[in-house]
Amino acid sequence: GIEARGFIFGPPIALAIGAKFVPLRKPKKLPGKVISQEYILEYGRDCLEMHVGGVEHGERALVVDDLIATGGTLCAAMDLLGKFLCKF
Repeated sequence: GIEARGFIFGPPIALAIGAKFVPLRKPKKLPGKVISQEYILEYGRDCLEMHVGGVEHGERALVVDDLIATGGTLCAAMDLLGKFLCKF
């Protein structure tokens, strides 16, 4: 689930399909070690972070985002998960 509002939809979906929920957040909002992915916005740059070990190499991923305006955040999430060769 991406950022705070994605947390509303992500956990129930994960529970329904028997998957784990992994939050993706803006910088410095997750405790502990994180891996990050920068992306370009219409008005600048931003970054998404995920806990190290949140996903394992080769796992399947379903990305839940509550709003898609330009697709930048969704693409950054896929790039971040793609570092682990996740299957979408």
